[in-house]
Amino acid sequence: MSEVVTALADALAFGDTLVIVRAGAAIAEVAGGPLRRGEEWLTLGDEGAGASHVHLRIADVQAIRYRQAEGRSAALDVLDANGAVIVSIAFRRTNPARAETFDAERLAAIGARFGRRGEVPA
Repeated sequence: MSEVVTALADALAFGDTLVIVRAGAAIAEVAGGPLRRGEEWLTLGDEGAGASHVHLRIADVQAIRYRQAEGRSAALDVLDANGAVIVSIAFRRTNPARAETFDAERLAAIGARFGRRGEVPA
């Protein structure tokens, strides 16, 4: 689990990230921030007054997977025991389809850090 927590903290440290939670017909996008590990939960984002954050139950985290799909931003997915995505950390400015904001150096740095890892079990 420590390798997964380290990777998530590294991902959030890249800055300009979104923590994305999909649930049924709703999608929440929360600005990334620091990661804090408690006994039962990980907190992704700022817990300060008026700030948004996501709590992630450690016991449900089984693996992480890097992806860079065409027409989408690069992301690090957190997977449950069934391989379903619990939450994603999306790296803004990494979508080549958005030429006005695309940052090739950022995408290369993120790909170098996470791309070769594929899926990493917790």
